[in-house]
Amino acid sequence: MLEATAQLDQVQAALIEQTRRAEVMDQRAAEFKEQLAVAEAKLQASHLMAIGIEAGLPALSDVTVGESADKGPGTRLTAIYEQAFGAKAAELGIEDPARFREG
Repeated sequence: MLEATAQLDQVQAALIEQTRRAEVMDQRAAEFKEQLAVAEAKLQASHLMAIGIEAGLPALSDVTVGESADKGPGTRLTAIYEQAFGAKAAELGIEDPARFREG
């Protein structure tokens, strides 16, 4: 009986360890999902900027319209980017998207 109790204790300890590892992997997966969303938003913004350059739009620095969410000079594209970035982040369950934006 003592041997069975010891084996049960080992099984329970292994289960606890596997549960802890699964929780760590879930957290890493959530962080990776956030990083992918950030990369996607940055890629889309870069693409839009390239299209603007090809279309001969004025330099973004010449189109300042106020202040961005990060308290720097803001352009219309900055405002659109921040709004779209925040909306996509909310869709993915990211609570503080500003921490991922590069200023």
